[in-house]
Amino acid sequence: MRNRLVTAACILLWLSLSILMGMAIVSRAVLSAEHEFDLIAQRLSEQLAQRVLANETILDSYAAFATLDGTRSKLLEQEQEQAFVQQLLGRYPQLVSLERIDRVTAAELPAWQQRMMARWGQDVRLHAYAAASQHRIEPLPAQAAYYPIVSILPLNAAVRPLLAADLSHDPQLQQALHEVLRLGRTAMSAPFQLREGVRGYILLRPLDDASLLLRGLSPQHFIAMVLKADALCPRDAALPAGLSIQIRSRQPSLAGQPYVRQDAPQSRVLDGLGFPHLRHERQIASDTQPLTLVLDWQLGWFVLSPFEQIILISMSLLLLSLLLLGLRFYHSMLHRQQRRESHLFYLANHDRLTGLANRNLFYDRLQHATSRLNRNGRRLAVLFLDMDRFKPINDSYGHAIGDKVLQLIAARIQAIMRAEDTVARLGGDEFVLLMEDVESNREADKVVERLKQAIQQPYEVEGHQIHLGVSIGVAYYPEDGMLIDELLDVADRKMYGDKPLDVSRSAVPCEVQ
Repeated sequence: MRNRLVTAACILLWLSLSILMGMAIVSRAVLSAEHEFDLIAQRLSEQLAQRVLANETILDSYAAFATLDGTRSKLLEQEQEQAFVQQLLGRYPQLVSLERIDRVTAAELPAWQQRMMARWGQDVRLHAYAAASQHRIEPLPAQAAYYPIVSILPLNAAVRPLLAADLSHDPQLQQALHEVLRLGRTAMSAPFQLREGVRGYILLRPLDDASLLLRGLSPQHFIAMVLKADALCPRDAALPAGLSIQIRSRQPSLAGQPYVRQDAPQSRVLDGLGFPHLRHERQIASDTQPLTLVLDWQLGWFVLSPFEQIILISMSLLLLSLLLLGLRFYHSMLHRQQRRESHLFYLANHDRLTGLANRNLFYDRLQHATSRLNRNGRRLAVLFLDMDRFKPINDSYGHAIGDKVLQLIAARIQAIMRAEDTVARLGGDEFVLLMEDVESNREADKVVERLKQAIQQPYEVEGHQIHLGVSIGVAYYPEDGMLIDELLDVADRKMYGDKPLDVSRSAVPCEVQ
């Protein structure tokens, strides 16, 4: 039980120390990841601010070009505008197209329609598109003013159907148009799917002087810049795995859908268990493009470098090896202690010469035997043995020969007795035997006869043939006594009664060379 507790304690200690070491290494890695996250957020926000500024620069440049008062012909002006737009497209990959929008009142609509058909073709008429199906709506319901697209550069087959499309009926541009009319400044639309097949948005700006608003007049001319929304997100190869990026508008009305959303792959639940979730929001200081950069990063085991993982595993294995060595040393020490205790117990309870039980062990077993017999009603027998003519052996041949004879006697007694019987040496040439579960006196008498026959056989010791006799007394429990001392006294008396009368006269042992 103690070994199991020590082993369990070592395993618990190993797990605890491994967790503490892991927490120390992970904490260091998390701090490093948090610092890296702050740097990434700062870098991305700066790059986003640069892109926003670049967009404003493009829009201002085109607005300046569109408001120039030149004496050029209409054809030359269109050619120069196309060349200017091509330069912008080559320099700024986020730019999709540039558009011009005019305010046309209901009274001006017929003349305006004639000019558009003359410039772009007979199929160009004022129209709009349904929000869901993009189905063309024509003619439009009567209203005070319309805001159609009068020019798109570069013009291609994909965007040509947008010529003469009314912005006031476009659900994706209505809010931006209303903001421009109300505030007289650049407004940003919600993100939507462009005809070019990419996700984009529009920056709409009035070309007229801001003093029109002060006089209560509405702007008459506008420009629109169509941009790729994905271009807002920097293509940075140094971004760590698992980092989610969103670019949203700060305006509540446009906060529904993000302009850019880059989601990290979903990790397993246990990958991020115990790791913090980092989030950063940073607003871009721009009135025309009020954007917010949102970064989310769920940290996990990937924050540990391969070197740190190897260090953590190596330290855990090293700690486990040290604990196993310590556990092995403890078990070895405990085994030696148990062997030493067992040896001391053996020495304290056994006769050193013969290896038989000594007086202490015999008394203990006899006490346990009587306790058991009190419960099951059985009998036991105590046999007291005393060797006849043994003292002259020590006197004639020395104690070494006498000790060997005693060892031979002990071996012969053990060969006669059952495995469950107790054989003890009380001292000198006195032996005592304990027989449990004795059914009758005849059973003990048979054992006495076999013992006498075995013990009285000659002993060959170092060329000497020695003959001995034995006297045996038997006491029964509980007839002859209920106490241990009573049983030994009765057996001792019966043993003396069993001694022959000529023992004293036969003190010299018989020897045959």
